[in-house]
Amino acid sequence: MSSCNHAEVSKSFASQCQAIINTDAFVIDDFRFYIYQAQKHFSLLNSWLAQDYAHFWGMQNMNAEQRQSELAPAPHKLALIAYQDATPAFFIELYDPQFDEIGKHFENQSGDCGMHLLLAPVITPQSGFSRRAITATAKLILSKLGFTRLVVEPDINNQKIHKLNKKIGIQSSHIVRLTNKDAWLGFADLASFEAATTQGD
Repeated sequence: MSSCNHAEVSKSFASQCQAIINTDAFVIDDFRFYIYQAQKHFSLLNSWLAQDYAHFWGMQNMNAEQRQSELAPAPHKLALIAYQDATPAFFIELYDPQFDEIGKHFENQSGDCGMHLLLAPVITPQSGFSRRAITATAKLILSKLGFTRLVVEPDINNQKIHKLNKKIGIQSSHIVRLTNKDAWLGFADLASFEAATTQGD
């Protein structure tokens, strides 16, 4: 499968990725992914982002209009929402790091893709759910979309996501100071992802 045209990513990150997806919905593992559409999905996302568990997204003190603006489509990012059966399971935002603050803190490469992940509030706990969600997301980025490097920048205090990141082969590089947080910069490629996900616990 051909990958996004990263030489033109400054103008068309979202459109190139959507062209590869080439459908309104697709399945990876247990999850069906849909392109995020504000008119369909924002009310749901707004309710998630207002809750305490989502505080690392930094939107708890925003109003609905401000959150909608933060989630608005842009040429350098693409958002999707994943369902498990008929239930919303998690939200992801993919982005071109060179157009994000984090891109100032490392040498950008052709084929980089940043990722933010927000799980749905827990109603009925499922063993291993978080790991399955982030694994499916990494497959989307490194396999289906053909990016060569996954880039993350979680808050240094977000211990849950650090543990999950390790399980998909993300290697932490160094701590960086961003406007709204101190973050661990981390990277994974397809080889490190496959090594981490085939070796088991």
